[in-house]
Amino acid sequence: MPDKNGDEEMKALAAKTFAMPFGAILQLAPDGGHMIWVDGRSNPPTISTNAPKNASADCTWRGARESLLRALENERAFGSAFVSGRITISGDMSVMARLQMEGAR
Repeated sequence: MPDKNGDEEMKALAAKTFAMPFGAILQLAPDGGHMIWVDGRSNPPTISTNAPKNASADCTWRGARESLLRALENERAFGSAFVSGRITISGDMSVMARLQMEGAR
């Protein structure tokens, strides 16, 4: 089971990366870890380990924890992780077009 510090690190990076609203719910699903929910319907987006009430993820990123953390660093790191297959994306792909990823590190 992942440690609480791992959750906090991913939540902190997600908060920096997704600073602008994008009108959807993104789920970060690390292999064997706790899911992180990014509710981009609010300004700023809400980052939580709990699913938003009465809503489900519009788009999900899956992969190893380290791959997801790396993908959150910036758009170039995300692109590299996605193209290489280290992370997968499922759900509404139009969410990806609305994301404005800020440099997190």
